[in-house]
Amino acid sequence: MAERINTDILVIGGSLAGMAAAITAKEADPETEVTVVEKYTAGYAGKANKGAGIMTMLGDAKPEDYVAYHTKYIGDYLNDQEAQLQYAENLNRGVELLDKWSGGKIDKKEDGSFKTLKWLAQVQGKDENGQFIFDEPDHFPWTLVAIDLDFMVNVRKYAQKAGIRFVDRTGVVDLLLAEGKISGAVAYNIDDGSQTVFQAKAVVLATGSQNYRIMPMWSPGRGEGLAAAFRAGAKFRNCEFGSFYNWISLQNFESSMGVEFALYNDKGENVGLAHTQGEHPDVDQNSLAEWYKQTVAGNGPMHYRQQENPLMPYLMTTLACDDYFHRPFADTFWGSLFFNAYSQQTSDEIVPGLIGEFSGLMVDKDMKTTLDGLFAAGDICYGGSAAAGAVPPPPGRVRGSGLAFAQNSGCIAGRSVSDYVKNAPVCTFDEGDVAKIDERFMKPIKQGGSVKVMDFLPKIHRVMQPLENSLYRKEERLLAALTEIEKLQAELETLKAESAHDLFGCNEIQSMLLCAKLFFTTSLHRKESRGWFLREDYPDHSKELTWYTATPTGEGTDFVVAPMKLPIDRYPNKEAE
Repeated sequence: MAERINTDILVIGGSLAGMAAAITAKEADPETEVTVVEKYTAGYAGKANKGAGIMTMLGDAKPEDYVAYHTKYIGDYLNDQEAQLQYAENLNRGVELLDKWSGGKIDKKEDGSFKTLKWLAQVQGKDENGQFIFDEPDHFPWTLVAIDLDFMVNVRKYAQKAGIRFVDRTGVVDLLLAEGKISGAVAYNIDDGSQTVFQAKAVVLATGSQNYRIMPMWSPGRGEGLAAAFRAGAKFRNCEFGSFYNWISLQNFESSMGVEFALYNDKGENVGLAHTQGEHPDVDQNSLAEWYKQTVAGNGPMHYRQQENPLMPYLMTTLACDDYFHRPFADTFWGSLFFNAYSQQTSDEIVPGLIGEFSGLMVDKDMKTTLDGLFAAGDICYGGSAAAGAVPPPPGRVRGSGLAFAQNSGCIAGRSVSDYVKNAPVCTFDEGDVAKIDERFMKPIKQGGSVKVMDFLPKIHRVMQPLENSLYRKEERLLAALTEIEKLQAELETLKAESAHDLFGCNEIQSMLLCAKLFFTTSLHRKESRGWFLREDYPDHSKELTWYTATPTGEGTDFVVAPMKLPIDRYPNKEAE
């Protein structure tokens, strides 16, 4: 017999965005019942506690300056500037709240103020206490704080103390609708496969982005929430920007930052440095495309001369050591990772590795999706919010924006959903819909397939990973990639499942293929190069600033792509003609 849980607000996803939404909603009205359901264990799951632990903060900069810089040099005028201004205005407050929820886990100076450091700061020496002194660039209108990587455990404790209910090791696979609005969700225990049906006045999706399980550090992003929203009928936006790459070594699959400063072809020519001139806030699309061009021209393999990377002093004093930031847990984590990854590395060959960050669920400034009763927060909707513009967020060429947007959007979603449920009725869903979801999820056990998930997965990787498919795009390659994805969708009936874990793996495969189809299809519609989006056959900007949306038709994985003009007349920063 399936367990039934009734709650006012259901938050799906127990990493930072979900926690921020749950805490904000609960503190807005302590009488509201808030439940967080997490596929693994809330406080440990997700990506928030597995990265560098740096977070964007505005500091003394003006929000308007942040928007102007980001729009011109990063988002390439495809930003929703109103949404981004709201984001910038909340950055400092977001840091303060996260420090409060985590029990003071953000590093501070002796006077209690936050210790900050701007990206690309250069070491100038040491002070009388042996602490590094940096020459910080003043042209970036933001700064960074650092948080220890065990912070999410404390955030969970804070949420529990506030009265938030947690349901762990239970993965939501689909949403329920009643009377035209979201009314709950169907989930299964990842260990024994038992079903739980949630009934709620409103739902917040905070399940992360789609990263296709290619790079190990970002593998938690598997897109099930994106697929669930699609099947429920939610609209998507900016799907074509879900193609974040970073530099990696094939010997360890760990990312390296700043490679473009010291990227050499096999002839000994530095071919990356030219792409770092002018404003260069982070890894850029053109240096990655240069890797492809050099390789095709026969000048590969490509090499990374780490000793020439001007970021190394910065990185070596902020990660895996306490020379500047004091973060014992993070230093141990990164120290072990660096040792395991680099101590036995024998080659300087470097390649682009696809991380993905497909985050196209469309939301407005209040984090409302296009479905009544459904809100979203964090990586699942970062691209779909359009705040970041023509880049794959996070990081969207601003390191620390992943934590910042998760915190920021979670708080906004929490306030919005709290207001929504005050007048929202409880809608009773059709039990037949629960049965249909159960049939879809359980199908791989019954269909008699023979292919295991881990044997199917490389087929997706072979389509998504090539840079010429997912970053430096061209119509013939996009069409070929889309054809391969549709062929793989036709092969889903070959998947084999023997356990609950297998069933979730099959659900993830379906989600990956759906996101890939959205990605390649919308990429074909954008016939220009803008920001991170590059088309070999359309190297210039188009004349009109356009977002592209994808609306499900209700027939399988079919959808309709349509242009959506930006309200550029309302925005202060405009592209020069």
